[in-house]
Amino acid sequence: MSITPQNRDIMQLFSGNIQYFLDFYQRDYQWKKVHILKLLEDIFYRFSLEYKPSLDVTVEAVSQFDWYYLSTFVTNEFKGKIFIVDGQQRLTSLTLILIKLYHLAKKHNSERIELLENQIRGVGLYGQTFWMGYGNRAEILRDLFENGCQSFESSQYDLSQRNLYENYKTIDKQMDEFITDPHKLDAFILYFLTRVQLVNIQIQDTKDVPMVFEVINDRGERLHPYEVLKGKLLGQIDKDEIDSYFDIWQKCIHQIQEIDENEVDNFFRFYFRSRFVETLSDWREFDGEYHKAIYEEKWDKKIHFKRNVQKVKEFIKNDLEYYSNIYVRILKESKQYLKTPWIYFNALNDQDRQSVLLLSALQVKDPYELEKLATVSKLFDRHYSMLQLTSSYNSNDFTETISYLNTAIRGKDLSEIQKIFDERLLADMSDIKGVKVLDPFDWTYFSAASRLNLPYKFIKYFFARVDHFIANEISKKAISYNDIVLKTGPKTGYQIEHILANNEDNLTLFGGDEEKFNVERNRLGGLLLLLGEDNNLSRNEPYLDKLKIYTSRDLYWNKTLSKEFHHKNAQFEEFAKRYDLDFKLYVDFDDKSVAERQKILFQITKHIWFS
Repeated sequence: MSITPQNRDIMQLFSGNIQYFLDFYQRDYQWKKVHILKLLEDIFYRFSLEYKPSLDVTVEAVSQFDWYYLSTFVTNEFKGKIFIVDGQQRLTSLTLILIKLYHLAKKHNSERIELLENQIRGVGLYGQTFWMGYGNRAEILRDLFENGCQSFESSQYDLSQRNLYENYKTIDKQMDEFITDPHKLDAFILYFLTRVQLVNIQIQDTKDVPMVFEVINDRGERLHPYEVLKGKLLGQIDKDEIDSYFDIWQKCIHQIQEIDENEVDNFFRFYFRSRFVETLSDWREFDGEYHKAIYEEKWDKKIHFKRNVQKVKEFIKNDLEYYSNIYVRILKESKQYLKTPWIYFNALNDQDRQSVLLLSALQVKDPYELEKLATVSKLFDRHYSMLQLTSSYNSNDFTETISYLNTAIRGKDLSEIQKIFDERLLADMSDIKGVKVLDPFDWTYFSAASRLNLPYKFIKYFFARVDHFIANEISKKAISYNDIVLKTGPKTGYQIEHILANNEDNLTLFGGDEEKFNVERNRLGGLLLLLGEDNNLSRNEPYLDKLKIYTSRDLYWNKTLSKEFHHKNAQFEEFAKRYDLDFKLYVDFDDKSVAERQKILFQITKHIWFS
């Protein structure tokens, strides 16, 4: 191997008509405001150690200023092009600073306008170009260079483009505050161009690039695992044929980043688990540095990425492209009620691990893709909800269940998937109950469903499902799931309300038995949801007074307590008769009332989760 280090100041870095290209190892431009502020703070500090307003601004004078070291950047020349292997975050940020200096020079009519422009763009071997204008970044740099700000809107910006604009705003503000007059500007331009220095490490042989890249990223601020994985995989493909695979990779990763930058590594963890994991201990091996785990002997026997360029190509063209598209769909449907509502329901319950089961059930270009997404997400929601409602949920056991289902449903057809879920639900409940459970939804288990044994958020979710079920059956529009489940504010959030207020009058209905009173008032049949501001008004009022508040909003489970709702809503009467739901009106709300409401919820729950 041969590497050549050379000192470079900014003048040398962006001179000689050198256009920089980004090696496929390079991540997106990901520097954030904090990185830019730190860079500017350091440079401003070093400059201010020597700068005086009385200074004669000459190259010779500024050459005596303390220099600022901005670390190394690594390049490799291939077929006449200079590729950045490491350091594009810094070089791109330096270009943004140069653009701001260019605009300040124009503002103050500096004689260094042309000098700065030449550091930003010029005519190279590939024509008019920005030296750091690789790919679609040139469009943003041109906008900033010509307008000094973002002058047009686009919903199609990728992560790099968005960060270019955001970081320029930070640079624009900070430099306007720091550089207040032409004299200081002139001195700073010379300092920035000649005293900010880097070391360029040139890798002579392209085949050495992967090794150097990996060593670089074993120190300092590490890349995300998926960025290292990209280098390991694409590094096996000959540079002459890399472009098409690189394009696929970027497209797949960018579409995930558009939704959430942090989801890319989650995708790869879920993907590898969905395709290769067999046991719970296997599952845990992908919690951390999965990009290293897959190259261990145990996993390489299954995945075959090590020194296997054909397998890498097949993965990128087939699995990566297909499953990343599926994952994007899962992410989108997790955020709003779309074509597959159960994906959304699971997300409301913070069950992101549904993703591994959804990926596991599918084969590349699966002809039953939509049906499997619907079936698996629906069965997952049923499984989680039934375990909760029958006091059969244990978080550790549920993790083991997900691991089991992941292996069991892998690539199976729809009928097999249904059977596997059905059998596992009975097995999970049997383990918790200590008896063989034959029916996954039995009144014996549901009768005790209560605020005392259910998560707060799940109860809100449960009543949201009940409300939407009723509203749909009587052709009404329910309050959105987002509002009911996710809003938590003291006024506009929905809160759990005890129909039986905690007061002496209600306690007497239970013969003064505080334990029984506490159990009964917390059963689901004794609960409903209220908007926060309504809940604050109804705390200790008698039941009949509370009714006025219960029926003031479009919460249909609440309205079923209202005489007016019963008698003036023919669709509701038909709905109750159709499902044999014995809704009653109460003058006093006691333990019998709670039990009757609990029975109705039991029947509704069967229709929601088992129809």
